[in-house]
Order: sequence, then C-alpha cells, then structure tokens
Amino acid sequence: MAACRRLLASCTGVASYVFLRRELYACRCENNYGKDDVDALKKRTIKGEAALTEAKGYDPYLQGDNFYARICQSLTIGTLGLAAYTFMHGLNKTKVIDGHKLKEVAYKRKPEYRGRGMISVSNHVSAIDDPMLPSAMWTIPQMFWPFELRWVFCSIDRCFKKPWLGRVLTSTKVIPVERGGGLEQFAIRFATEKLNKGEWIHLFPEGTRSRDNGKSINPFKAGVGKLLTAPAKCPVVVPFYHHGMHNILPVGARNLRRGKTVHVIVGDPIFLEEFIAEHRRRGTPEKELYTQIALRLENAVRDLQKQSHQYIVYPSDEKVE
Repeated sequence: MAACRRLLASCTGVASYVFLRRELYACRCENNYGKDDVDALKKRTIKGEAALTEAKGYDPYLQGDNFYARICQSLTIGTLGLAAYTFMHGLNKTKVIDGHKLKEVAYKRKPEYRGRGMISVSNHVSAIDDPMLPSAMWTIPQMFWPFELRWVFCSIDRCFKKPWLGRVLTSTKVIPVERGGGLEQFAIRFATEKLNKGEWIHLFPEGTRSRDNGKSINPFKAGVGKLLTAPAKCPVVVPFYHHGMHNILPVGARNLRRGKTVHVIVGDPIFLEEFIAEHRRRGTPEKELYTQIALRLENAVRDLQKQSHQYIVYPSDEKVE
C-alpha cells in the first residue's frame, strides 16, 4: 500500500513538472515567435462561440494536428493515466470483461473498422468515470501513445472554471461542451471532425451522473444520434456498462476511497448504417431519428446491465432490475 502511495506521489510530481515545462515552453513560443499564429487560431475557434469564451484554459492549439500538441497529449495522458491505472488496479480492483472488443475497434484490427470513427457509450455514476475507466482498460505503454485513445466531452461550467485545470484537460483530449447548447454547438462539430478522421469519441449519453448509485440508467440524449449521422461514414459504436465507481467517489464526495471493486462489461460493436438508412427511407424527421438512435444505444447498455448479474454479486441495496 505504501509503495502504491509513493508511486502515485511520484506520478503527481512528474505531471506537475511536465505541466510547468509545457507552460514555460508555451509562453516562450507566444512571446518570441508564433504568437500571431496561435492568437489567430484561438480567434478562429471561438468566433461565434460565446460559450467557448467562458472555457478558461481551453487552447485549441493543444488539440490540433501539430507536433507540440501530440507531445503534450502523450506526456500528460501517459503520466496521469499511469497514476489512474495504479489507483484502479493497485488501490482498488478492476475487472474488465471482454475488453478486447473495445481495443479491436480502437486499433482498427478488422477491415470493417477501418475508414470510420468510433463512438463508445456507457452509463455515468461518478465524476471520475473518465479518466479512471479508460486508464484501467488500457495498458501503460498504450497510454503514453494516446493517439488512438478517446476524446471525451466535459461541461464548461464543471471542467473549465480554472485556467490551469482547463489547460491540463485540453491536453487530455477533453472537449468543452455547453450544457443546453444544442446540437449545432462547437463540441458537436469538433467531435464530428474527429470522427471523420477515424478517431474515437467517448460519450456519457445520459448527460449527468446517476443519483441512485447506478441502479437505473437515465434516458440517453439525442446528441449521440447527431454524432452517428453527421460524419461522412457512420461510426462503429461500442457500448459498455460499469459498476462500482460510485463506491470510489460517490456523488457529492470529495475524497477517493480505496479497497473497492469495479466491473466493466464491454458489449459487441454495433453498426447502425442500415438502421439509419431504413428510418430515412421512411421519411423519419432528423430529430426523431436522433431520438431513435439514442434509444437503440440506451437499450444496448441496459442489456449489458442485465448481463452483469453473471459477473457481479450485487449488495441487497444495489440490486438492478
């Protein structure tokens, strides 16, 4: 236990060092050269996006296709992912069932996965579902080469309230999203662009955390349907269900707990081209189509929740239907 604490402390120190060096380098770049280019990129990104002006610390340059952004992502995700992996497997126990299904799609190991993006969907019970769950499901070397790893949404009013936190989250591939901002906002367009490049977006389609320790799954929001129909080629969807994160950090708690068990159950990849094409042949309105897609994926996660009884012994107060 003491060794794990020392390792976590070391990882935190390394992350702080990397962050400070990165900040100093960014300041030097902006002060001595490239400032006009960086400023122009920021202005182009936030033009017409009133919500992004409230996203403190968000820097589109750190999410671009440039060498500096990739180095920052590799060091930040790798270092913080190492700490999260140690916490989930060293101070807690994490069991991943059929995790290979997620990796096969993420790494395009079959021909049918190539040339298209990937969307994963899951239930949401804790503020640390991400990054703890992705870190627990990947190996440490893979996290230091994070270019096949997920992009994820986080609300501006939660994750981008402080400049230093916003800058760190930007480098961990977090996309600022405005609550109630609609289906045409920056986050949706940015995610669509990434999906068109074959990248991976993870979504918590409930839009908020469960308030009953994950016993129920809230209805999925229509935004997931928009992201399935907007790219040039329909992404592959991988659903997964997890249980136990509410024991590590319940809603409203501040301190992480140790000695808990988390289960993650990954489902089969879902292809929705025919589903979407059939609805369009029927003349289904787009917004209704989004709702039908959301319902289809919601049911997939609910099915995994029902299957979880094969692997999880639920306490009497956490029984799911």
